Amino acid sequence: MFRFALPLQTRGFGELALADAPDALVFLFGLVTQLGDQWFFFVAFTSLYWLCRPRITARPRRTAASFVGLAFISLSLVTALKVGFALPRPPTADIASAPNWPAPLADLFVSFTTDDGFGFPSGHALGTTVVYGAAALLLDVWDRRRRVLAAAAIVATVALSRVVIGVHYGIDVVVGVLLGLVVLKTVFTVAAADDAPGHLDPTRLFALAVGLSAVALAVVVASGASHHTANASAALGGSLGGLVGWSRLSDHESLPTLSLPAAFVSLLAAGALWVAADALQVVPIAILATGTAVAFILVAPRIQGRLSNNAAAGEAAGR
Repeated sequence: MFRFALPLQTRGFGELALADAPDALVFLFGLVTQLGDQWFFFVAFTSLYWLCRPRITARPRRTAASFVGLAFISLSLVTALKVGFALPRPPTADIASAPNWPAPLADLFVSFTTDDGFGFPSGHALGTTVVYGAAALLLDVWDRRRRVLAAAAIVATVALSRVVIGVHYGIDVVVGVLLGLVVLKTVFTVAAADDAPGHLDPTRLFALAVGLSAVALAVVVASGASHHTANASAALGGSLGGLVGWSRLSDHESLPTLSLPAAFVSLLAAGALWVAADALQVVPIAILATGTAVAFILVAPRIQGRLSNNAAAGEAAGR
């Protein structure tokens, strides 16, 4: 077990941010913070990969897979650092008084405005910097200047939201953003695609994520910080599943786009695996489940293509 000794357990601005804020404003920032949450990345990247929109990027599957790899790299690094520093969140980070709203909204208010575990650095700040920063460099919509400005606005707003809802101190999000910029620079140096200038190589990203997540899981196990085991296990399983799934396919962009019904059913299946892995809290099962979920996401277009071909062959044979 190791710890980086910092003199201050309370790191300044943040713990009183909610003191006088209206519930509606707090809830609004709670919604904004979801733009950097794992579930949002899961749905967004899966949709981009399955539905393939060339208007967004010329290589949608490569780009979507790159985002997945970047998300796992971020999650692995943040998990290792949080457990290593072992610095707490603001005292009321996991406490929220539900407003007198209808039950679904009140429950969402509590869910969106609380968090637990260690607090330094901010995973949302680091993750959004990496993912939206990469989007500014990889996507084809608008021009690069507008994409960079949009990414900066999203990162700044999500980072601010973590302080406003009271789950991070200001220094947590500042360091998170700075680390995210370092990660961005590093991956665009070591994982640049040889066959597609300006793009990233998902194989290298997933391999890097596997290494970092293995370190993160080792740090969690050594420290006994069981409340971070789920993140470390998900990062390792998902990275392995991504590496295997991506390497099993040759020409990703030529695979068929999933139909909306198939995408919806597949998303439910992959999501159920992910939720089950998070709920069970058993490391080998969590690694296997998340790995299966990510590998399935990557190979689903090929599965649909084969099923369609078999169906067409069956119809032709029956004529």
